[in-house]
Amino acid sequence: MRKTLAFRPAAQFEVTLGSASEAFRLRCQAQQLSPGTLAWYKQILKMFARYLETQGVTTARAVTPTLIREHLEDMRERGNGTVTVARTYGGLRCFFGFLARERMIPQNPFQLVEKPRMERKLIKPLSLDQVRLLLVQCNQKRYDEHRLWTIMVLIFDTGLRISEVIGLRKDAIDFQSGVMRVMGKGGKERQVPFGLNSKRALWNYAARRGDVPGQDLFFVSRFGGRCCRYLLRKEFHRLGAQAGIQGVRVSPHTMRHTFATQYIMNGGDAFSLQQILGHSTLDMVKVYVGLANRDVALLHQKFSPMDRMGLVPGGKRRVIVR
Repeated sequence: MRKTLAFRPAAQFEVTLGSASEAFRLRCQAQQLSPGTLAWYKQILKMFARYLETQGVTTARAVTPTLIREHLEDMRERGNGTVTVARTYGGLRCFFGFLARERMIPQNPFQLVEKPRMERKLIKPLSLDQVRLLLVQCNQKRYDEHRLWTIMVLIFDTGLRISEVIGLRKDAIDFQSGVMRVMGKGGKERQVPFGLNSKRALWNYAARRGDVPGQDLFFVSRFGGRCCRYLLRKEFHRLGAQAGIQGVRVSPHTMRHTFATQYIMNGGDAFSLQQILGHSTLDMVKVYVGLANRDVALLHQKFSPMDRMGLVPGGKRRVIVR
């Protein structure tokens, strides 16, 4: 009988944070996680390691529940929102769960750390006038702003995530049928329809983009490389400030919310919206329906036929209730 060698952890669990992070990175790559997810894990682990350095901690074994709580509290004091803190908690918990399973640490400190409460604030959508203001800000004579204008048109028409826009491939766009194949979260592919205005915008951008040898991505930088999501977010923010838009966060995600709200207001149903957006459940779609209903109520207050009639015949008559 062949003897099976048992896995033996490093002696005395003295694994540095750097070695632990590298092992976790390899695990994530083996699971074929998206580049965006890999970058996010790298970012939160780097922030955590930087905090631990200030506390004199260099090994994974030395991390205690108290240190984790202090790091999360430090994030709050630095101005991070409850959503960011909660997501960081989830990412670090996954990291230490991996280390415990691999026997790189004697026990998982997250077993004693309470999950922080997360306040879910609704993202206020843009109005149609604000969308028009944003589009008008782009100087389409410049390649970068022509690409940005095209991306804004596409998101407002389809509700794509910015990561889905960046990862969109040339051969995934069917101009004849008006449908594109999109790779969403979790490696799930779906078909997303687009309208005539988007078709025209995509066609014009494709003509200007030209052929970039060895590049399958549809949206590319000036040098033919992959677009950076962080720079695109900054460009959205810049256009919002340039347009003088206040009270609304101008971002690709806000544009996605705006599409969803307008889709419902214009008569779209929740089930088709769920399919277009790529949500696994109707939970988030219900939020968009609620936002649309709120806007309908405001429109009714503004355009109510009865309220716009003026003086209502018989309106001054007093009714005595016995």
